[in-house]
Formats: sequence, C-alpha cells, structure tokens
Amino acid sequence: MIFRNRAAAYLGAGAAGVLAAGSFAAPALADDSADLAIKATGTTIAVGAPGKDASVSLLNKSDVDAKNVLVALDISKLKTDLVDIDESGCNPREDGWILCGIEGDTIRAGEDVDWFFPLTRKGAGVGSAGSITAVILHGGPDPDESDNAVTVDVKVEGAGPDLTVVADDVRKAVKVEGGTITEVGDLYAGNTGQLIYGAFNQGDQAARGLRIEVQLPKGATFAEKEPDCTYNAAMTSLTCEYTKAVLIPTAQDKDGDDLYSGARFYNLVKVADGVKPSSLTGGKVTIDSLSVQEAPSVLRTAATSALPENATGVAGNDVDPSDNTDDFAVVVAAKGGTGGGDGDGPGLPVTGVQVGLIGGVGAAVLAAGVAMFLVSRRRRVVLVTPGDEKTNA
Repeated sequence: MIFRNRAAAYLGAGAAGVLAAGSFAAPALADDSADLAIKATGTTIAVGAPGKDASVSLLNKSDVDAKNVLVALDISKLKTDLVDIDESGCNPREDGWILCGIEGDTIRAGEDVDWFFPLTRKGAGVGSAGSITAVILHGGPDPDESDNAVTVDVKVEGAGPDLTVVADDVRKAVKVEGGTITEVGDLYAGNTGQLIYGAFNQGDQAARGLRIEVQLPKGATFAEKEPDCTYNAAMTSLTCEYTKAVLIPTAQDKDGDDLYSGARFYNLVKVADGVKPSSLTGGKVTIDSLSVQEAPSVLRTAATSALPENATGVAGNDVDPSDNTDDFAVVVAAKGGTGGGDGDGPGLPVTGVQVGLIGGVGAAVLAAGVAMFLVSRRRRVVLVTPGDEKTNA
C-alpha cells in the first residue's frame, strides 16, 4: 500500500516548499519525537544490466514509533537520459521531486526498514549519471535532522556480480516442531527468534560460491551451530562458505530452469535471560561471492559440481559492494504485549523475507524467483519459488 493521497497533501504547497533545505520535518500530523535517519546504498549499475533496485535504509533511532512517514527523492541532478527512476506507486515527479509513502505508514521504535526504488537504464551510455538525494520525513518534529537526508552518486560502470542483501529485524519468538518453524508471539528475554536474510544478484555475471558473515547485537547468541559455518567462542558471530551456490543475474532468471538469482537463509537466535525490553541494534549480515562465473554452459552444471575439499574460493569482484551488507535489530518486547511469546500460543507460518515493509515505487525485493541449489546437507537454506512462503527446517 502506497499512501499517495497523503503524499499529495504534502505537495499541496509544492514539493520544493515542503522539502526546502533545513525544513525536513513534515507538517505536524502528530506530536511525537521520533528520531529518524536514512542511509543509502546500491546506486551503481553494471554495464551489462538493464537497471537495478537501489535501496535506502530507513532507521528509527528512538523508542517511539514514527508515523505518517514519507520518503522524498530529489532527482533534479539525475541524468535521466542515462538512468531514470520508475515512480509507479508514488506521486508523479514535481519540481524535480518524487514523494512516496511507505507500507503501513509507520516505522516502529528501533526498526530498520529496507526501502527500494528501481533505477532503469536509458540507452547504452556508461559513466556518471548524476546523483539522487533521499529525504525521510514523518508527522512530527525530529530531534536530529542532520541525518534525515543522504545524497548518492548514480553510475553505470563495471562488470560482474552485484549482490544485494536484505536482512529482517528479529521481532517474533519461534518454535520448531516436526521440521517446521512457526512464530508464536512477541520475542521476550529468554526466547528464541528467527533471523531471516536473503541475497539476490543484480549484476551482469553470475556469482559462484557465497561467503556469509553474520554479527549479532549484544544480548543475542546463535541457538545452534550449522554445517559449513564457523562461530566465535561467544556464539555471537558466524562465517559460512558455500562453494556450490550459484546466483545468476536477475535479468537472466527465467521460469522453468534450475538456475536462480536469489537465496533466502535463516538462523535461530536466542535472546539472553534478563535482557530489558529494547531494540538490540548492531546486527549485521554481509554476503560476498567467492568467484565470478561467466559461461552459461558451465552454469548449467555448476549446481552439481563442487570444488575440491581442500580448495577455497577466491573473492569475486562485486560491481557495487555498498549493498552487500545490511543491518538488523533484535527487538525484545515488554511482558504484557500481544502474542504471548512463550511457545504455547497458536503457531503462525513464517513468511520468509518480509517484503511488506518495503515500500517505494513498486519494486519487489526478490525480483525473480528467490531460490537456489545448495549442498544437500545444508539445512538452513530455504528453497523458495515465487508464491511459496512456507519455511521448512
């Protein structure tokens, strides 16, 4: 759901007037003191790719919900004859600005929302395509406006894989029964939750082999060890390498074959006893390719061809490493909240990488079939095809 009507109301006096420098706070629709921030990644497009879903992170650094949230994009310095934005779902551009709502209209306390907007190539030109400034607004005063806007350069350059990572915040307690993970309510101290994250390849060459690194925030530990992964002594960080994994470019992902452009993973995470209700920040997921795979004929057999046991992949060049990492939080609820979180309530199906909070201009996060073939003993990789939303252990 995109709140076009609300965006239109803001534009009543003209976009330039509402979004003038130093006036980032939106007209007061509610009196709260939510402190928002915005970070941008992923604005370099591979030379051989038709475009890219660029991303920003929308952060609520405060302990109150931010409501009536909007994202404004200043494209006045974007070379739209080289790269343009698909503004579907947002208000039509006006005075060089595009104004968009977000799903749910709200960023909850401590939440980190990944928000995507599609960039589309125009012609075969390469090089600098100018810049975009993204501004976050909400219906109340912001105590620190210094981080409410970010400017990023847009470029068309390089060849190779371009992995983009999306990590969900951990908000729900889960239980594992019969090989199926189900949500059981809010996440309290002492509970186990599920960290879900995914990666998809927006480059112009395939990535063969993946290296995954996860750092948990203070107050959380991994609940179990997984094959092919190493952990630190405190069980707060892991590194996994999967040499058989192949992610082809999203533009080459076709229905009916056994090649995929994206993958979704999960880990079980336990919140320590005695942790106070809060948003535990500092979590981070990084995914890199181990090597570049170009030849389609080789890709057809890559899923069943492993490197030797004594071989280690060499890191491949990523066209845009700025979006290979995504932050997440573990949100610990206060007792008395909804859902129980004690494992005794009715189970809710885990829906995987949650695209519901990803608003913007109609971009789906996992653009073309989120699935891949991995080593058969790998239990924490979810094989997903479009429309399949059940998570199996």
